[in-house]
Amino acid sequence: MKNKILLISGLFMLLSIVLISCKKEKTPLGSPDVLTGGWEEVPQSAYSRRLSFSLGGKFSMQMRDQSNQYWISEVIGKYSISGDQLMVNISSSLEKSSTGKIIRNTPTNYVLFENAKFNIDNRVLTVNYTTYPADAPVPTVAKFNQLIPID
Repeated sequence: MKNKILLISGLFMLLSIVLISCKKEKTPLGSPDVLTGGWEEVPQSAYSRRLSFSLGGKFSMQMRDQSNQYWISEVIGKYSISGDQLMVNISSSLEKSSTGKIIRNTPTNYVLFENAKFNIDNRVLTVNYTTYPADAPVPTVAKFNQLIPID
């Protein structure tokens, strides 16, 4: 009887250890993460950018001239996050007419926001990344306000 109780106790302990040691995925596939939604760049020049992070790791960035009501170009790809690191891989580039109609869809392959780290504070997304304006790496910062969806 005593051996039976020790065996059952041992099995419960082993089961508890196995259950505790199993890691859960932080963001299950198809679940929103902190970036999910729309973000519009705080205007700094004549051009602005709008980012869209969607379920399943889908990403798009639209760009426009402030004097034009239509988004003149768009890049599409996939994104992933790990802690405060952001990785965006672009796979397609769309060129649009002044009325917003797609003129050209070009397959492409590049990393957007190289070496990117991000943080969100008061609905402002800050992305710190590296650019190469004269073939030398330059730390760059972009800020985007969160777009609040209207139901």
